[in-house]
Amino acid sequence: MSFPWANEYKPNHPLMQWLDEKLPLPRFVYNAVGAGYPVPRNLNYFWNFGVLSGVALMIQIVTGIVLGMHYAANELVAFGTTEHIMRDVNAGWMIRYAHANGASFFFIVVYLHIFRGL
Repeated sequence: MSFPWANEYKPNHPLMQWLDEKLPLPRFVYNAVGAGYPVPRNLNYFWNFGVLSGVALMIQIVTGIVLGMHYAANELVAFGTTEHIMRDVNAGWMIRYAHANGASFFFIVVYLHIFRGL
């Protein structure tokens, strides 16, 4: 257990009991993440914006690296490489739009995360 006041993990479903005997992964996850951590009483969904901003940042990093592998930052071929990404790269249109819209989503959730703390 993580804390002295934490509840012990007791699986109710027979399948979960069997899984806990063979591979105690649910017990490990419960003790590592959910076992008795003190939670403020005013916890609401606005607390998720920090995690959402981290997820949005990771999406921006991954899509930016993928786009950077196909993009040429030369003024003569920049438009051509953008067309190449949109037409020839597998799911390139989706990666480009995820990167473009992900930037807006990132700033929205970061601002909401900041305003939650005010």
